Amino acid sequence: MRSLIKSPAIAALALSLAAGGAFAAGRHEGTNSTGPENGDYYQGIFGNDDVAPPAPHARPMSSAVVVEQPRLAAILHELRAANHRMDAERASGRLSTVAFHRLRREEGNIRADATHVAAMHNGRIPGPSYAQLQRDVRRLDWNIARSA
Repeated sequence: MRSLIKSPAIAALALSLAAGGAFAAGRHEGTNSTGPENGDYYQGIFGNDDVAPPAPHARPMSSAVVVEQPRLAAILHELRAANHRMDAERASGRLSTVAFHRLRREEGNIRADATHVAAMHNGRIPGPSYAQLQRDVRRLDWNIARSA
């Protein structure tokens, strides 16, 4: 009878050794000398460890989206407010888990629709689409109040 612990352990060990060997072998082919003699100020612990200093002009990427169109900004602002209401209702215990996830999904669909319409019209939302999105947001607000 085969062992249920030894077989997967041996397979995992063999895979990790093969993957580790492949990673180690690929980095040292054709490396140039790095160090102060070649204009590299920071060279790490070893001379050829390929560690580069952080770029002085590098800025951390922000996940926030800057919106310059007032209609899209208004819709996204209303959806953020609805998100905060959902979180507050859930934290106070007035919103069940099922209703919370249903409302989050509805909010995500409205957000996706708004960004899709804006992408199709060069960042702008046409009047009829804006009116429909406003109705969707009002319905979401009503559903939040009704579910709480």
